Amino acid sequence: MAGMLRSTIFLAKGLREFTRGGYERAAKRFDDAVMQRSLAGRRAMVTGANQGLGYQTSLELARRGATLYMVCRNEERGREAVERVRRDSGNNDVHLKVCDLASLAAIRGLAEEWLASGQPLDLLVNNAGLMLHERTPSADGYETNFAVNTLGAFALTAALEPALHAAGEPAAGTEAAAAAGGAACVAGGSSGSAAGGARVIFVSSGGQYTEPLEYTEPLEVEDLEAKRWKKFDGTRQYARDKRRQIALAERFSERWAAAGKRTRAYAMHPGWTETEGVKTSIPGFYNSFKNKLRNLQQGCDTTVWLCLEDGSMLEPGAFYLDRQPQAKHLPLAGTSYSSADVDRLGAALEQMAAPALPSS
Repeated sequence: MAGMLRSTIFLAKGLREFTRGGYERAAKRFDDAVMQRSLAGRRAMVTGANQGLGYQTSLELARRGATLYMVCRNEERGREAVERVRRDSGNNDVHLKVCDLASLAAIRGLAEEWLASGQPLDLLVNNAGLMLHERTPSADGYETNFAVNTLGAFALTAALEPALHAAGEPAAGTEAAAAAGGAACVAGGSSGSAAGGARVIFVSSGGQYTEPLEYTEPLEVEDLEAKRWKKFDGTRQYARDKRRQIALAERFSERWAAAGKRTRAYAMHPGWTETEGVKTSIPGFYNSFKNKLRNLQQGCDTTVWLCLEDGSMLEPGAFYLDRQPQAKHLPLAGTSYSSADVDRLGAALEQMAAPALPSS
């Protein structure tokens, strides 16, 4: 019964808010002065960057002057994407990082290379996403949707924490600027102000509304699937992963704040956007709603805005759609969870992600 109610409310909400029309209505209240700010001097990393929302996000950040690192699984497609972004943005400070986010060893390699360079990281956009409809094991033996969407995003964020926190530390002689804060800190580079601390953005999905938070072990293996759905359901697995990403944004932000760090995490929903992934992974949905889907620029608008807006104006751990925090649960949907549940999820992922974390 709860599942049917969730689906009905979700569809009604989606048609009203997640479509191109929903974006166009929301855009009437946007302050686009924020979108004119510069990201010069700030280092940004975008995963799943060779196509779709990841590519468009990369292009928008490069246009605003970011030093950009595009994380792609396939080197050839990644190089082509980097060249297109350089050409179309006029920004040559765009670079490729090859990494299969389904592999903990590959994530560790990427993180060790970055940390060895000594560079801070101002912006991490966990965009890479996967929806496979057949159970496929990752290199580490996890179900591959889970390995990329949940474990990979968690492991990469955790592995890069030293670089993220370094971006939030005041540079020598900038104490006054750190105290002043403000929009100039966001626009001007790796300031140590609250506005200038590093940001991690999880590109989630409205699909998360349809599933509760799964935090008990095993999170992704057959035992759990067999109990709930006799046949593996990639769409539900994806929705569970997207719910977890929202919980991870909460947990990272709370943990960092408690430790006195300036880094913060946010989750966002791009709305129902026309991508190749949507066309191939959920063709029935695409065929039903293709005339209502957002374009790529509309889909990545909130991600780019989260990179540009004053930190003091943002709500750490929130779930954003169209530049505003959203409720994380539908009414009467039965998907609420506690902070203890989120801690259990985090503890399980920490154990799983250990092979990806560089030695201190």
